[in-house]
Amino acid sequence: MTQNANYFKLGLFVIAAFCLGVGFLLMFGAGEFLKKEILAESCFDESVQGLDVGSEVKYKGVRIGTVKAITTPVKVYQAQSQCVLVVFALDLDAFPANGNQDPADAVKAAVDKGLTVYLSFKGITGAAYLETDYLPNIGDPVDITWTPDNLYIPSRKSSIKRLGDAMNLILENLTEINVMGMTRNLEKLLETLNQKTAALDMAGISQRTSAMMDEVRNTSRILSEILESPDFRGMIQDVKGSFSGFRTLVTDVRDPVNQTLEDLGHAAASAKTLTQNLEARTDTRLTALSQQVDGLMESLNTTIAMLENLVWLNSDTINRTISNFEHTSENLKQMSLEIRRYPARLLLERPPKPPKEPSEGGR
Repeated sequence: MTQNANYFKLGLFVIAAFCLGVGFLLMFGAGEFLKKEILAESCFDESVQGLDVGSEVKYKGVRIGTVKAITTPVKVYQAQSQCVLVVFALDLDAFPANGNQDPADAVKAAVDKGLTVYLSFKGITGAAYLETDYLPNIGDPVDITWTPDNLYIPSRKSSIKRLGDAMNLILENLTEINVMGMTRNLEKLLETLNQKTAALDMAGISQRTSAMMDEVRNTSRILSEILESPDFRGMIQDVKGSFSGFRTLVTDVRDPVNQTLEDLGHAAASAKTLTQNLEARTDTRLTALSQQVDGLMESLNTTIAMLENLVWLNSDTINRTISNFEHTSENLKQMSLEIRRYPARLLLERPPKPPKEPSEGGR
């Protein structure tokens, strides 16, 4: 009877321990089982040493997911690629959707805004994790030739990778430097400098330097004597007196000059007024004179027209008159020639007989 009771207590203890274990698992692991996640993947063109399945995925240090698989595109997609394929789960709480929006669309929108993923390390322990951040205008260094099964997030080089690339570039540039040639040139330069230094006349240079310093000391002493001499001080006093007199003169002349400038201003204003009045009067008279000239020109045009008509109507009479004047002028010319040849003829010759009057009947 006692042995059966012990078995009963032992079985009851086992059942209670199993129930407690299940309770603890449900208490601490239920959140993980009920958590909503979305799978995403990315490719890295570098070593992912230190990154393991179960490593964290963070956004600026905040955990938003977990690494689920680390493999290669050859195994998953049978695609030839040298990169490493990392599949990870993202908490949908980190990418809240608007209304009835699909959570995958919210993650795609974040990728369109520049969401990228890169490898980061925890201090000096060597443990790695995936860090995400918004870095727009940074191209994906990996060119994928397959269609991803999950949501694809572009990657970029980690800080260690960029530092390593920069160090490799610096080392490559250093290897291209001709260090031996530079060393030989430096040795030649030092040898040449030694030869030039040995050829210099250091004693002569020291002597000339000492002489130059003596001249500088003498010049300084002479300048000090000039500055401390009574004549220089008197010249300074005279200059001060001249400046004082000039200042007094400027003060005395200031008021007359200001008065003169004011008078000139008034005179300019009066001249301006006089000029305006003269322009107004001149304009009036010029207008009247212009009207008179216009009337005179109109009368002159009328007179010229009348003369043209008169000449045209009496052209025959004018021609006969001009012809008579020509005959008369010819007769006077002949008479003057006769008088010049025979001057007494004008006084002694009898006057010509008067012409006979015509008789009746024409006889």
